[in-house]
Amino acid sequence: MFSKFLITEIEYTKKFTENHEGKEIIRFYDYKLPDMYMHNFTFIKNSVCKNKFREIILDELANRKKENADFLRIEFNFFIKDDFIDKLPIAPQITKYDYMYIDPKMSGDLTGNEGCVIKKALSSEVMEKGIEVDILANKSDMGTEFAKKRIYRKAEVYKQPDSNLDLYVCDYNGISIGNCEFMLNNDIAKIEDFDILKDYQRKGFGTSVIKHLLEEANEHGVEFVYLITDSGDTAKEMYKKCGFEKAGEKTELFFNLS
Repeated sequence: MFSKFLITEIEYTKKFTENHEGKEIIRFYDYKLPDMYMHNFTFIKNSVCKNKFREIILDELANRKKENADFLRIEFNFFIKDDFIDKLPIAPQITKYDYMYIDPKMSGDLTGNEGCVIKKALSSEVMEKGIEVDILANKSDMGTEFAKKRIYRKAEVYKQPDSNLDLYVCDYNGISIGNCEFMLNNDIAKIEDFDILKDYQRKGFGTSVIKHLLEEANEHGVEFVYLITDSGDTAKEMYKKCGFEKAGEKTELFFNLS
């Protein structure tokens, strides 16, 4: 199960990036938006010993410095002690994430806010609504200009006719109050970039979106739906209440090179 999630993660990232794969790592580059952390990083594919881990980090630091990059982001799904990481030449910011999954058949157990309407962004009108609500949801953390660049970059993929990555928009009383990415990958589905505007949180709208996506997944014969959440994310409690369980972990190292 977890290996399928990892395969889906790589397929998702490839939609926005070019990649260069070696024996131990995959480097992902989004040349259209090189300052977007989530699209520009190095993934360590398998568990390695401490010496090999240190060697990879030092090589990647040297590589990014040659590229005159402002940052290096590393992802991996195995355990390395934080005190060993702190002894690297540059101390990174460490963030832990949880893979959480659910059986889509559990959609029948969920009751959300019946006043909302959830639509896939198949028309330009719904797509623009989704873009607008995404900017509203993220501008305080990212800044308005970057939030715009980010969602318009992502929309290039949503709009591709053969894309299996779609944007869903949640409306309430004619107002777009949330959005979410949903990707079908064989018998696995991924939820990403899930936002409900602050004034509408804790009112059942998030649960309604989850229920809708699980129903879609069930119709497509999906075995498991998963998402990745920051270990300290407040939305994690909602996911647990909906029935999501932890499947594994991911660690991110962020090196500021500026």
